[in-house]
Amino acid sequence: MYGGDDNKTGFDCKPFIGKYLHDVMPRHLADDFLSHIKNAINLRETQSVKYKFDEDEMIELPNHVVVPKEIWFEGIIKHLPIVENGERVALWIAKNITQQHYLELELKTLSEIDELTGILNRRAFSNTLKTYVQAYPYSGEPFSLIMYDIDLFKRVNDTLGHTVGDEVIQHVVKVFRSELDGQVSFGRIGGEEFAILLPHKNIQGAYELAERLRQRLEKSPCETELYEIDVTVSMGVTQVNKDDQDTLALISRADKAMYQAKKEGRNRTCKYSNSSEREYTQFNQCNWFKKK
Repeated sequence: MYGGDDNKTGFDCKPFIGKYLHDVMPRHLADDFLSHIKNAINLRETQSVKYKFDEDEMIELPNHVVVPKEIWFEGIIKHLPIVENGERVALWIAKNITQQHYLELELKTLSEIDELTGILNRRAFSNTLKTYVQAYPYSGEPFSLIMYDIDLFKRVNDTLGHTVGDEVIQHVVKVFRSELDGQVSFGRIGGEEFAILLPHKNIQGAYELAERLRQRLEKSPCETELYEIDVTVSMGVTQVNKDDQDTLALISRADKAMYQAKKEGRNRTCKYSNSSEREYTQFNQCNWFKKK
């Protein structure tokens, strides 16, 4: 039974009567469908599943139906307390949710992706980092965090304008993305401040990667319509430890290491250490504010 707002694939399914699932769809889908039907009947519980047909695995559609590249359904599989010809019965209702699915993807993108750079925004990155911190006591799998910001970025905005500043930000992200694999999480934390989450890497491995990124950027000026701009970053690196109860301590260590890199002359990478803590403590002794 087909339904839903996007009902272009709704048609009379009588040609399928008497056929097995494996006769009308790819094997892996038929296996999945059958498992849901068995669960509904054996557990006597309604099952819900979201699934799709790709263009190359589409069920055979009538000639008058335009074959889409991908079509998404929500299936509700309900056990019926009847026996038909000695067989137990389940009813599968398929609702076409293709339009809804892509709308949800678009909303998810808008809520998680930084519009300027195309990487994770602060909220999405923080949620990802939180997941890793919470899992660490059980997995014991190390991971590291890199934080960096663009050196003297205010000078770019004040001298060349915010439009050029946006191009510089996009340039840095593009250079770094070309060096990062799909396992890492890359996020924009603030205006010109960014963070990179590196699964399965200890602090030394993260430091080596950060240095490779920094050196690659140093050799890659930002080319705009009117200017060639030399861009560098200061980077701080830390690793998760057993005392991290939340993301705050981890972020604080990476931030302090980044501050140390700036204080030592910018365009460098620092691993968090006792010296990072000392440098930050001296910074907090400024007389124009005090720590509560």
